[in-house]
Amino acid sequence: MREWFRKAEHELAYLEHAPLDLDDPPTDTTGRLAHMVVEYCLKAYLVLNKKKIKKIHDLAKILDLCIAARQDGEFEDLRIDCQTLTRYKINFAYPSHFIEAISIEEAKAAIEKARRIYTFLRRKAEELGYSQD
Repeated sequence: MREWFRKAEHELAYLEHAPLDLDDPPTDTTGRLAHMVVEYCLKAYLVLNKKKIKKIHDLAKILDLCIAARQDGEFEDLRIDCQTLTRYKINFAYPSHFIEAISIEEAKAAIEKARRIYTFLRRKAEELGYSQD
């Protein structure tokens, strides 16, 4: 489980320095990395609860598995953010004929969502006895 949180921490550290002040900022990359932070944290929580990790990237579906693990409704507060971040992963992973972009404001909000969910999941893991040591 430590490896999952470590991956999330590394992605989040990178996001803290996202070059959003460029002429053509990598907002799509920012959105996808924010998604990965949350995916890693949710999957870390599943590992902590000895649940099987499915090879899916839909954060709302992974969130459902986390809720079911301990019948913890507090996770429901993450649903809208998970849905937004999943959209960034799915819609911006590959070039498309649809012209759509993530604004700088959305990219900054994605970083904040990732940070908030990371903090929430670390707290939940620590409540269950998880320690970095």
